[in-house]
Amino acid sequence: MRSGGPRRLIAAWLGVVLIALGGCTDPDTPAFVEVQDGKLTVNRPVAWQTPIPVDPPWTAGFRLAPDSIEQIQLSGDFGEYATAAEAVGTLIGQAQIKLAKFTVVETRDVEIEGATTAQVVRYTITDNANSQLAGAWIVAAHWPYPQSVAVSILTPQHDPDLERQVLDSMRMRADLG
Repeated sequence: MRSGGPRRLIAAWLGVVLIALGGCTDPDTPAFVEVQDGKLTVNRPVAWQTPIPVDPPWTAGFRLAPDSIEQIQLSGDFGEYATAAEAVGTLIGQAQIKLAKFTVVETRDVEIEGATTAQVVRYTITDNANSQLAGAWIVAAHWPYPQSVAVSILTPQHDPDLERQVLDSMRMRADLG
């Protein structure tokens, strides 16, 4: 009969190493980084650093990895909209034409620093592999000088923590005249 001594010793040693490695992560390392784009300031996940090409009115975009679904797009000058609802209506109209199985899940008013109106629209779409994806648009507008900013988030499933982080960090620097 073989003794389990060396195996136990190796297993114990590996356990100590794994615990030590777990302690090496710096709790002060931020999970989000602030990004400024035109009139927009917002936090995006630090890990989402791979730039992606975007089409106007989007001006910057980042994803987790070159082939990942997770992405965030920014527009620091989304257009001359008097209200967030007006800007959101444009997004929804385009999405109904261009995105497979586009479905609005929720629309709600929110407050964004520097904006007179703001809305979040959560939606789902189907990708080329027929998998459902979750998206969110956060749009802020300023009146009486019509202007807007926007953030678009796409993930495999709704991420309320990510949405909250973006909402809590989002600011609009409106041109007042």
